[in-house]
Amino acid sequence: MKKVLLIDDDHNILTTLQIHLENAGITVLLAENGKKGLERFEREKPGIVFLDLKLPDIDGLQVLNKIAAFGLKTYVIIITAYATIDTAVKAIKMGAFDYLPKPFTPEQITHHLKMIAKVNGLESEVETLKDQLKGIVRQGDFITRSRNVHKILKMARQVADADAGILISGESGTGKGVLASLIHAWSSRHSGPFITVNCTALQENLLESDLFGHVKGAFTGAVRSKKGKLELTDTGTVFLDEVSEMSPAVQAKLLHFLQYKEFERLGDTQMIRVDVRVVAATNRDLEELVRENMFRRDLFFRLNVIELFLPPLRERPEDILLIAEHYLEKFTRANNKIIKGITELAVEALQSYPWPGNVRELVNVIERGAILSHKDQLDLQDLPAHIANYNSEPRGTLNIQSLAKVEKNHIKNVLLHTSSIEEAARVLSIDPATLWRKRKKYHLD
Repeated sequence: MKKVLLIDDDHNILTTLQIHLENAGITVLLAENGKKGLERFEREKPGIVFLDLKLPDIDGLQVLNKIAAFGLKTYVIIITAYATIDTAVKAIKMGAFDYLPKPFTPEQITHHLKMIAKVNGLESEVETLKDQLKGIVRQGDFITRSRNVHKILKMARQVADADAGILISGESGTGKGVLASLIHAWSSRHSGPFITVNCTALQENLLESDLFGHVKGAFTGAVRSKKGKLELTDTGTVFLDEVSEMSPAVQAKLLHFLQYKEFERLGDTQMIRVDVRVVAATNRDLEELVRENMFRRDLFFRLNVIELFLPPLRERPEDILLIAEHYLEKFTRANNKIIKGITELAVEALQSYPWPGNVRELVNVIERGAILSHKDQLDLQDLPAHIANYNSEPRGTLNIQSLAKVEKNHIKNVLLHTSSIEEAARVLSIDPATLWRKRKKYHLD
């Protein structure tokens, strides 16, 4: 609650309150009448409003009623020199947090701010408990009610303090980077830096320089020495995004660092030692790349001490509306709009679409809708045409699936109807070792 709106026609009251609140580190918004107060409220959406009951243009209770109609979480404190029990009770029934008669002291204002902070904290705890009863987990922008993802988050918390390698796998857009940042936040390294290295964005020598640093003259254009991400992340966590795209030379250098916690800057012979935890992510099958000699086996084992697989959004449909509503609220505030929900038709479209871009695509769609919407609910017309008009089973077409999906579903079905791995392997006419690899590949453990 770092933004407070003061609505009062008394200039001395406004100035006194403004000085006191700004000294407490609070951003203060001023309005000398009801109309301007409502305009500022709609535009700025403050968490707290001090509202005078007697305004020159609109009655304070009318302003309170209109603030309540926005449906935002706001604590309104009525301030007036005309205090009566009847008006106090009426204001609180209409949604005011409290009633403060003039004249008042700075200590009274501080007391009310502390009470609001306490109540807000208790309300947040209640919301958390409600989420838990519904099976919902919220960690910043990571939100889910999927049981499979619950298990992944539980394991991530368990291993957060260990320095063992963690490999997060999953399709693009499933939230691997968000999970990596959560692991860092849960770890004893949380006070240290968290730095991401995008292994797909740079060519081999530039990636090596970005990760390990370089000295002046190491290559054309190296006009000064530069520290690499590993050195800058000392005591923290480095996140290697799409680690499968590393060249063999960079893989070898990374393996040496993971073994000995030391490295050389590009163009230098001096060893540098740092204390860094490495979390890696990939959207490819690293075991398959190892078999094809495209990724080092020894590096794979170093990175893959703990594997966390984030399933695609289409395999956790219970999360689609949950994530959509979370980000709608976030983007509504960011764009200074009042959008209270999503219409049934839009919900149906969101839940029918297969989301090939996963959570990232859904977030982008909701941000677009929040910007374009002119109503108090996100509607079908606010969604991109390919989602609004998507038909999951068009007439006259076959339900065509990829060979990998058919194989995964068949293996899953056989495992459900057999009592052991050996029996399932016999039914599938493959050896148990092959079945073990396929279970791991399709995350059917």
